[in-house]
Amino acid sequence: MNGRRGPVPYARFVPSDIPVLTSTPARADHAVRAAGRALARLGRSDLGGHLVLTAGHDGPSGDPAAQERAVARAVERALRRRPPGPPVRGAPAAPAPPD
Repeated sequence: MNGRRGPVPYARFVPSDIPVLTSTPARADHAVRAAGRALARLGRSDLGGHLVLTAGHDGPSGDPAAQERAVARAVERALRRRPPGPPVRGAPAAPAPPD
């Protein structure tokens, strides 16, 4: 035995401006909560997104801690690649420079 509890989990996160978190498989509640915690830790709890969980060819991982680490890495990777969003509608414009 190599000490592993199951297949190595892999997660991919696609961020969205709509603040709802979804996942494939649909009932991955632990992983969805982990994505929410990762977004909050990064100061982006205003975002949502879709989380895709896989684990090699052996099916989903049975190790919740490993899955949570994979989810956190996926959220961090996705936010590093995501360009900053447009200004919020209704936000005040920058003041004009003095004459």
